Amino acid sequence: MTKMIKGIPLYLISIILTNIFYYGLLIPGALLYPGYSPFTHTVSAIGNTTKNPNGWYFFSISLILMAIALIPFILGLKKWYETEPSVKRTILIIQIVGLFNSFAMVMIAIFPTDLASAQHNFWSLMNFICIELVILLAVIGLRKHPSYWNRLSIIALFDFVFCITYLYLLNAYRPIATIFEWLTFILILTYLLFVGINMYKEKL
Repeated sequence: MTKMIKGIPLYLISIILTNIFYYGLLIPGALLYPGYSPFTHTVSAIGNTTKNPNGWYFFSISLILMAIALIPFILGLKKWYETEPSVKRTILIIQIVGLFNSFAMVMIAIFPTDLASAQHNFWSLMNFICIELVILLAVIGLRKHPSYWNRLSIIALFDFVFCITYLYLLNAYRPIATIFEWLTFILILTYLLFVGINMYKEKL
C-alpha cells in the first residue's frame, strides 16, 4: 500500500521536495556568489568555499537534502512493476542506480571543488553517468507500460542530449558548456517530477 501524507503519496512529496531543495537553495547560493552566471559558471562553482565564502554552504546543504529527499521517490518506483511485472528488472536497476546517485550527490557535497577537486570531479562524473542511465532505462523500459505517459520521454531525451553536450563541451569549449549543465539538472528534475505526477494520476 502506498504511504500517504494528507492524501498525497510519499513518492510525489519526495520528488516535489527534491525540486524545492534544488531551486530554493542553489539560487540563493548563486546570488551570493560575486558575478555568478549560469552561462559562465558551473553549478558546482556555487560550492566553491574560496570564491563564494558567503554562500557555498547552500550548495552542500542542497545536495545532501536532495539526496535524502530522493530516496522515497526511488523506492516508490516499485509501483511500476507491481502493476506490470515485465518491467521489474528495469525498475530495479533504475532504483539501484538512483540510490547510488544519491550517495554520489552526498560525496559531491562533502568534497568542494576548490578543496578536493579530484574527488569532486569523480563523483560529479558519476552523477552525470547515473542521470544518463536513468534516462535510457526509463525511456526504453517504460515505453510499453500501459500507464506510462510516453510524451514524457521527449523531456528525457532532450535532457540526455544536453548532458552529452555538456560533457563534450566541458573539454572542447568550456565557455558555453555551463548552461548545458544547468539545463541537464533542470530537465532531469522536471522529468522525474512529471514521472511522479504520472504515477499519481494513473493511481499506481
